[in-house]
Amino acid sequence: PEDVFAEIPKLLAFIGSLPEWNGKLQPKAVPTRRSLDGGKVTDHHALLVTGEKPLFLSKEDSTVYHMIAGRMLEAFSEKCVKDTATVTAECAGVEFVAKGSIIRQAGWRAVYGKENGEENNSQEETAAIPCWQEGDTLALKAASITEGKTKPKPLHTEATLLSAMETAGKEIEDDALRQAMKDCGIGTPATRASIIETLFKRGYMERCKKSLVPTEKGLALYSVVKAMRIADVAMTGEWEKELARIERGELPADDFRRKIEAYTREITSELLSCDKLFARRDSGCKCPKCGAGTMQFYGKVVRCDNAECGLPVFRLKANRTLSDDEIKNLLTDGHTKLLKGFKSKQGKSFDAVVAFDGDYNTVFVFPERKSKATSAKRRK
Repeated sequence: PEDVFAEIPKLLAFIGSLPEWNGKLQPKAVPTRRSLDGGKVTDHHALLVTGEKPLFLSKEDSTVYHMIAGRMLEAFSEKCVKDTATVTAECAGVEFVAKGSIIRQAGWRAVYGKENGEENNSQEETAAIPCWQEGDTLALKAASITEGKTKPKPLHTEATLLSAMETAGKEIEDDALRQAMKDCGIGTPATRASIIETLFKRGYMERCKKSLVPTEKGLALYSVVKAMRIADVAMTGEWEKELARIERGELPADDFRRKIEAYTREITSELLSCDKLFARRDSGCKCPKCGAGTMQFYGKVVRCDNAECGLPVFRLKANRTLSDDEIKNLLTDGHTKLLKGFKSKQGKSFDAVVAFDGDYNTVFVFPERKSKATSAKRRK
């Protein structure tokens, strides 16, 4: 944001005055649009120091504070400039590749002393390549065979899972979908942590020290839904691509809404048709709406098994659960008999008939009350 842009030089000078960062502030460390882009800010801008001296901090708090300060210095330092080289050599029909680089200007890497490549575990990629020319013949000095075993990917921590959610979709083959997923991922910065907490609350995974371990319940759910559309990460990319088209005026919003509605019906029917997730019973009644499907009993809902229809009828009505026979009356006759035991939101009991309206939504139909005149005649 513009107001932050104006404050950065003062904050950088303040960080440079701290003993821990003495000499690390580069003369050309100034705010640029490369590091400050208001268009990319979502929930909030990056963490910044305030200019107040960090006094009486615990060891942990001090570590976090200086992580933020150091990252600020890196963000506004000069670029790191290095020469990289890749050499491909052939021996007995087998290609060998060597990589190397020489840092010409440390830039931001000098803040933490990375100018010599200390952060890179691969010595081959930081070694200087001799001045070979294309077509040179190299002498073979030695050869060896190294045996090893591949390792499975480590378990996620909360930090790595958040990162994976942010970059989800980078392995999607479709270029357009991958580009659409580039800036969205799964969830938003404000919702990803709550998504993880929901997985804990529902017993799908648990903490084992720093690692996140899926439970048997979580693995069972994954084995069922992994091939379903609801688990397709490309779906998010498709939506983002469509939203971008709406923004450019290339797609009417109503078309997108209809696609979302169709998708919702599809995944709901797909999930409900899975016997491993939802046990169901045949009601023996045809769907009153489409006439092609059969209404199936599930736990709290009766639903048409025709994927193009999927008419739902919920059992719970005004704090009363409809029985199988009452549901069948509704499906075959379009209404139930007069039922007792309903309760309003105010806690008052009432009697009513449950019926379908013209759009096959369930509504209450109340019996006609006897007029006072009729009651008076009967008393006479």
